[in-house]
Amino acid sequence: MSAELELSGLEARVFEAFANTSNRRYLYLCNMRTNVSRWSRSAVEYFGLPGEYIYDAGNVWAQHIHPDDRQMYFDDLNAVFSGKKPCHSLEYRAMGKDGNYVVCSCRGIVLKGENGEPDLFAGTLTNHGVVESIDGVTGLYNGYEFMNAVRGLIERKESALVVMLGVSGFSTINSVYDYAFGNKVLAALAGQLSALVHGRGTVYRMDGARFAFCMSHGTAENARCFYRKAQEIARSRLNVDGICVSLTVCGGAMIFDKGVGSESSVRAGVSYALECSKRDGHGELFFSGDNHEDEAHRQTLELMNRIHTSVVQGNRGFYLLYQPMVNAKNNAVQGMEALLRWHDDEYGEVSPGRFVPWLENDPVFFELGNWILERALADGMKLLAIRSDFVVNINVAYTQLSRNGFREAVMEILQRTGFPAENLCLELTERCRTLDMNLLRSELEFFIAHGIRIALDDFGTGESSMSLLRDLPISSLKIDRAFISDIVSNEKDQAIVQMICHCANRLDMEVCVEGIESEDVRQFVDGYMPDCYQGYFFSKPVPLEAVLQCVQQQMAEAATA
Repeated sequence: MSAELELSGLEARVFEAFANTSNRRYLYLCNMRTNVSRWSRSAVEYFGLPGEYIYDAGNVWAQHIHPDDRQMYFDDLNAVFSGKKPCHSLEYRAMGKDGNYVVCSCRGIVLKGENGEPDLFAGTLTNHGVVESIDGVTGLYNGYEFMNAVRGLIERKESALVVMLGVSGFSTINSVYDYAFGNKVLAALAGQLSALVHGRGTVYRMDGARFAFCMSHGTAENARCFYRKAQEIARSRLNVDGICVSLTVCGGAMIFDKGVGSESSVRAGVSYALECSKRDGHGELFFSGDNHEDEAHRQTLELMNRIHTSVVQGNRGFYLLYQPMVNAKNNAVQGMEALLRWHDDEYGEVSPGRFVPWLENDPVFFELGNWILERALADGMKLLAIRSDFVVNINVAYTQLSRNGFREAVMEILQRTGFPAENLCLELTERCRTLDMNLLRSELEFFIAHGIRIALDDFGTGESSMSLLRDLPISSLKIDRAFISDIVSNEKDQAIVQMICHCANRLDMEVCVEGIESEDVRQFVDGYMPDCYQGYFFSKPVPLEAVLQCVQQQMAEAATA
């Protein structure tokens, strides 16, 4: 059958060369006169196709396409072959030989022969369910390979030093110049970092402007020395298109031995250390754990691994508590914030402050976040049956907002639970604000367009900026408790809270003040006219039943007043 495709020796070699350069991007070439196609071997293997050469491939391939997408596929092909469209360009779901569907992007054009008649139909098929090993921008191994490398070290029970670097404020470079220039900067930095680690380990390109290094048998002093050299490279050695670029980096590190933990707990731990460096350390290198040599750090790694496993095993041990949000004018409970908790037979009740910050850096948090959302909205339906304007606030992590498919997941959960979109408020945690501004704005505008509210959590600290209020579609602000605990006597806190409340009022945003723990603080903050309160003075985080009972009692009292 291969002869029927009528490829010359050179053409066949060219096809062979391009067809085998990627595990996720496949080539196909169809002779439109004989209806025989040739496909990349990797596509044949992944989808279980009859062979590299296929007769009537259009219909053969259609049987792999999801039934709901199949007519769309045929309609697009017919439009191309009839001349109504210049090219085939479509995204759909296709089933692999394992029976699971993956999203594929298909592109193709019709090539005409010497007589002007359609001769060949050629194109590419990209399988988004397969992860490449090489980052296309820097040429480095990517985060997927980083995880494989760490897994291998753990399985072999080898000691290792892992360092993660992040470029601070990289989105500014993309904004001032453009993304193409930003990619050149990342490539230049990657080249310098590769030379720095050459012979001692491997450098990986992680998500965004982050790089990870995996080196054997490192010490804390090795890590600090390496980090100082990396800082110097970023600060003074990059020349891109004749422009001298100076970058500021932050860093997190972890030293592990004897196979402690898992690759996911290592990544989450070092990512959290990186966030600490950025937030609290002014660019100093942070280690995951107070001291990598002590028993406490080993226990932390074991705990991280235990919690990661709990998520993978169906969110075992996780449950939700809710903290009421009280209307500032009439003390009515008008909403509640969902708060994650975890209990384990061995570790007992573990404080969320001990595991949530680094768990939010673990990729498995995407699925856990969806579980939180669905559980909280299902519980919220019980409150809506009592009070129709009741609002449920749910924290959103960087791991969720930065991932493709998050908006679809939210809409699907709303549909499954029947929860009204206008009664849901998504709270952006601090790291979410480090996302590329265009991406962040796009995601938030989608949610706002569907009636979902957006709140900035812990406003006034960390990555908070007044420009966020100007540039993002925000519904409400939650003033961080750090400005509230001493507000009665601290004039600077008073000025800051007054300014935030006044600004939010002018921008038609609601204000929720967190950390109200006494009557005198509540009365003092009343003078700034916020919309609602949250804090132990009104209620600590409680089970759903306690919130239900409180709202039922308040509604009954209001009805008889």
